[in-house]
Amino acid sequence: MKREIIIFTLILVMTLAGCSSVKELMASEDLTINTKEELYQEVQDALKEGKAEFTFVTEELGQDDLEQLNLEHDGFYGSVSKYQIKTIHFLNRSYITLYCDISDNYYVEDAVLNGTELSEEQETAKKLKTACETILKETGDNSKSDYQKEKIIHDYIVKNVEYGYPDSSRDEDSDAYNAYGALVKGKAVCNGYAQAMKLLCDLSGVECEMVTGTADGENHAWNLICLDEEWYHTDVTWDDPEPDDPSRILYSYFNLDDSGMEISHTWEVENYPQASGTKYNYYLINDLFCEDFDAFKEKCRDIFEEDNPKNIQLLVGDYDEKRYSEENMQFLFQYSGADSLHMQTVGKGACTTLYFTLDYE
Repeated sequence: MKREIIIFTLILVMTLAGCSSVKELMASEDLTINTKEELYQEVQDALKEGKAEFTFVTEELGQDDLEQLNLEHDGFYGSVSKYQIKTIHFLNRSYITLYCDISDNYYVEDAVLNGTELSEEQETAKKLKTACETILKETGDNSKSDYQKEKIIHDYIVKNVEYGYPDSSRDEDSDAYNAYGALVKGKAVCNGYAQAMKLLCDLSGVECEMVTGTADGENHAWNLICLDEEWYHTDVTWDDPEPDDPSRILYSYFNLDDSGMEISHTWEVENYPQASGTKYNYYLINDLFCEDFDAFKEKCRDIFEEDNPKNIQLLVGDYDEKRYSEENMQFLFQYSGADSLHMQTVGKGACTTLYFTLDYE
């Protein structure tokens, strides 16, 4: 499954300040920024506040630093579209103005959480707001826990979003890369899935961040969720089966800790909260984790004694193709009474999920 992350292009507007503007620039009280770390934080804060532009003074930063700006942000609240540099050479000082494109996500959050009215021109934001409000009715009132809200949102996205490109467009500005594509058009790639997850979690009061990194060597995006002050990784894209099947929801990448996620994903660990939570892993909280093959066999017996489910999924801690071979799985027919079954493996190593689809007469 191909996952892509959109990278925005900056447009440079550079102006050499003439003598007539020196006095004006020297009188400026704009923010002073001289390190890339400070710059990235200021841009992040500005986007979260919906600022369309802001100016700062620098003696150390230059064009190369500005070109990297959008690579340091996930684009959820927007991006820097262009910048203007005015330089006073004899002072070795530059005045830089950043111009930002604010995303629909910001306007939707501002409208829902703060009651701000959307303008007539914000047609896509209005459609996204309507979609979010409809979906959020399923999360119910505050009686639901953050875990329950997260699972409802996760399940909705898996059921209703198909991996791919709306309108078959792969351009940089395609809706495949944003929450609008996922929640309004019903089709997106990983960045759109992750934006949709964050937007709905934010609106539900569940603390959530986007993560950008790689998975199986490809650029990828997913989420970090905070539950009871502990962080968990959730990758909705990888829990959505391909080809798309709305009746099947996987939880192989639902609330993993760092050690489980790093088996298949990589990210700049120092840029994100440490994910050490295990309590709310789907398989642990639902007693669907089997440490070894004997525990797996016993769990299957218990499940089929109570019910004849059409599908089951279990996390196993000792997966090996030979150990979980077709020959060794024949006991499932005896326990279930099924006429046929199909097994799918998802994940790697100690995070391997076995998903069974069963047919009965």
